[in-house]
Amino acid sequence: MDSIKSNINNLTSLWKSATVPFQTYSEGEGFGYCYIKNSQWPNRIWTKQKLTIEILNSIMETINQSPEHLTFSYFDEGNSDAVELILGDGFTENFIQYGMSLKPHQLLDTSSDLNFLQVKKRDEITLWCQSFEKAFGYQIDPETVESSLNKIDYFLIETADGIVGTIILYQTGEVSGIHSLGVIPEKRGKGYAKSAMHMALNLFYNQGVKLVALQASEMARTMYEKLGFTTEFIMRNYSLKK
Repeated sequence: MDSIKSNINNLTSLWKSATVPFQTYSEGEGFGYCYIKNSQWPNRIWTKQKLTIEILNSIMETINQSPEHLTFSYFDEGNSDAVELILGDGFTENFIQYGMSLKPHQLLDTSSDLNFLQVKKRDEITLWCQSFEKAFGYQIDPETVESSLNKIDYFLIETADGIVGTIILYQTGEVSGIHSLGVIPEKRGKGYAKSAMHMALNLFYNQGVKLVALQASEMARTMYEKLGFTTEFIMRNYSLKK
C-alpha cells in the first residue's frame, strides 16, 4: 500500500463526499476542485499529478472563476521546484499541515470519562457545527453535515460534564482517516485530544484497519509523533493574490 497516495485519497474523497450532494465537485485530468456555496469548508482545489505551468495556469483560472474562495492545497513530497513555481506565479502560502500515517499495532489507554457520540439528529448536527466553530474558528454549515451523514461519520466528543470537541472518522478501503479533531477553548489543557486519539486508534485496531491517516497542524504534530505517526508529506495551502 502506498501510504502517501492512500492518505491523500482519503482526504480528497472526504471533500468529495461533502460536496457531491451539492453538485459542486469537479475532477479533471490534472486537478480537482470542490466547494459549497456560502460555506468555508471544504472549498479546495488540488493537483492530481505532477504540477506543470499549464496545470497551475488552469488552477488560477478556475480559482478566479469560482463563486466561492478556493484554497489551493499542494501535496509536497519534497519537490522544491514546484513550490517555487507556485510562489512565483501569484500565490501566497497561508498555512501548512503534515500528512502523517500509522499502522495500528496495539491497544492504548483511554479515559473512561470520554465518549464519542455519533451525530444523527438535527440538534446533534447543530451542536457539532457550533462546537467545530469554537474549536477551529471557522464554520461548517449544518446543511453540509446533514447531506453527508450517510458518507461521513461525524462525532461529538463528550464527557459527563458536556461536549468537549469534535472529530470526523472517514474510511476509504483499508484506510481510516482522522479529521477535524478539535477541543473547544474552555476544555483545552486537560488531555482530551490525546484521549480522543487513543479511542479512535483503539477503534481502528479492533476493526483491523491497515492504515490510519491524518493531516496535522504544527501544534498537534508532536502529539501524533509520540503516538507513532510518521510524517510523509507537507500539505501546503495557498491563496491566490488579489
